[in-house]
Amino acid sequence: MKKKLLAITLCLAMTVSAMAGCGSKQDAAPADTGSQSTDASAQSGGEKDAAPASSDSAAPADASGSGGGDLEGAHVLLLKAAGTFTTKIYEGYSDYMESHGYKTAEKSPTETTVAAQVQIIDELITQKVASITIATNGDAGYDEVFKKAKEAGVIINSVDSACNPEFRTIHVNQASSEALGAYQVRAAVLQALGVDYPGDNMEKAVDDALAAYTGDELRIGVLSASIDTPVQNGWIADMEKELQRPCYQGKVSHDLDKKYGNDDLTASTTQAQAFMSENKVDVIIAPTTVGLAAQGQVLKQAGSDMKVTGLGVPSEMQAFMPLSSDENAFDYVCPYMMLWDLGHLGALSAAATLAVMNDGYDGKEGSTFTMDAWGDYPETTFTAIPASDGGTEVIMDDPYVFYKDNMADWINKM
Repeated sequence: MKKKLLAITLCLAMTVSAMAGCGSKQDAAPADTGSQSTDASAQSGGEKDAAPASSDSAAPADASGSGGGDLEGAHVLLLKAAGTFTTKIYEGYSDYMESHGYKTAEKSPTETTVAAQVQIIDELITQKVASITIATNGDAGYDEVFKKAKEAGVIINSVDSACNPEFRTIHVNQASSEALGAYQVRAAVLQALGVDYPGDNMEKAVDDALAAYTGDELRIGVLSASIDTPVQNGWIADMEKELQRPCYQGKVSHDLDKKYGNDDLTASTTQAQAFMSENKVDVIIAPTTVGLAAQGQVLKQAGSDMKVTGLGVPSEMQAFMPLSSDENAFDYVCPYMMLWDLGHLGALSAAATLAVMNDGYDGKEGSTFTMDAWGDYPETTFTAIPASDGGTEVIMDDPYVFYKDNMADWINKM
């Protein structure tokens, strides 16, 4: 395997701001008019590069971390931690809620731990909030406080990172896990082989590129969040599933080299440096906005020719990506990446909560609710489908790919 020797000691002055979340960019494709198909198996098909419908709206008066006053009857968004990812989702959430006459608050913790979220939930119950929409920091440790919330009449839904289906009505998923796993592996392999973003069919591009590849077996590294975060672990499982396709056999290793940065900038930077010093992988996937920005900074400052892809926010990745169609994408450490429309995800989460509260929506398989038109997205009906954890979910759309032809359009949007 041909690899450039990489500097082991790296002196970094990290300037990227910490952010939480799994995905971090607006990658949802345009919402379709009318009823939206949510067949999970269909979500892992052809990739989309059409821009998402614009969700531009003025940020509400309550910014991220808002709601310091009376929270009785408020609808609360509780994500993994404060940051750009959270702020953009909350803008959509609060805009949709407030346009329907409801007050909101965003109460995400400063550290990405289960304990921090549990403490906040306990306080919110005491404050008599109407609902909590949560993206969990772990897959255990919430049951007692969720039971207490349900007994107090608090509506519980989850978004991005699912909570126990015993306590939620519905989980709002930005894209199917299968699609996100497949997209990220395909992007990583194409970048390792020096193939620019091929448009809406990365699957065929990967098949063709690997059929012509005769070099050593490629190895992929993954810089994830915490070791027990449900959403990233689900995507990694689907990355491994994608690697079982025949085209990868003997060309790309099935064994992912996994490291965990706990969605913390310092810890993620340390793990990003470890990938370089170990010099064992050809390309890196970071399925978290914090990890992607950290890995991008490490690679850029080292002058490395290794590439990283994954889930990122355009405004936070602009220093590591091409910004115009006349640039060579491979002059940058991240030629292309993915995400979804964060504002749309927040608005959809709000619509799901209002359906539970006002329409008796129960989230059972096959049940539907309608999200009113929002921004440039038309009125859309969502159908609950089985989720991998035994509960149900609705899926917003396919991932959206950011690359040199569209990055400049999104930097000021998110």
